[in-house]
Order: sequence, then structure tokens, then C-alpha cells
Amino acid sequence: MAAHLKKRVYEEFSKVVQIPHEEAPAKKLRLSKLSKSAALHIDLCKATNSTDALQYLLQFARKPVEAESVEGVIRILLEHYYKETDNSVRLKIASLLGLLSKTSSFSPDCIVDDAINTLSNESSWCYIP
Repeated sequence: MAAHLKKRVYEEFSKVVQIPHEEAPAKKLRLSKLSKSAALHIDLCKATNSTDALQYLLQFARKPVEAESVEGVIRILLEHYYKETDNSVRLKIASLLGLLSKTSSFSPDCIVDDAINTLSNESSWCYIP
């Protein structure tokens, strides 16, 4: 009798139960364009010298910028302005900052302090009254 119970218990616990595996639905991927600020940052980081940086800035100036990405672009330009030593590149960045601040539906209040501090510390400007 004990052997029969032992055999029965062993049979119950040795059975393999397979639960049907439901496949998870495939995730949908969405392709998106690189934002203007990210593209500009990548381009400026790729620049090996000031001539390359100036070329990237000139190409960027020819393209329209969406109002929602203006703040990011301005932050990237200010960041690169601090690092740049060539005056022609710095002048182009300052010019782009002025143009971007005039973009409709953009409030430049968020970057005015940074821009004023950056441009007021500049010593290479020639001021003619």
C-alpha cells in the first residue's frame, strides 16, 4: 500500500504541464527626424577646425528652424561660442543668435541673461560710436 501511494505521488509531481505561450504583440517603431539642435550639435562636434565649424554654421543658416527647436539651437550655439577661439566663427554664432531671437512665437527671455553675459565678456569686438 505504501509503495502504491508513493508511486501515485511520484506520478502526480513528475507530470509536465505545458502552458500555451502567447506571443507578445510586436512593438511598433516610429521613425523620426533628428531635431535641429541635435543635428547642429553633431555637426559642430564633427568640426575639426574653425573653417569646418564656419561651413556648418553657414549651411545651418540657410535652413529654416522650427519655433519649438529655437531654444535648443540657441543653447547649443552659446555652448559652442564659449569653446570657440576663432573670431569669424564667434561672429557668425552671434549673428545667428540675433536672427534666431527674432523667430516668431519664441520668447527670448529664457536665454537673454546667457546671451548678455556671453557677449559682454567678448573683447574682440570693435565698437565704433
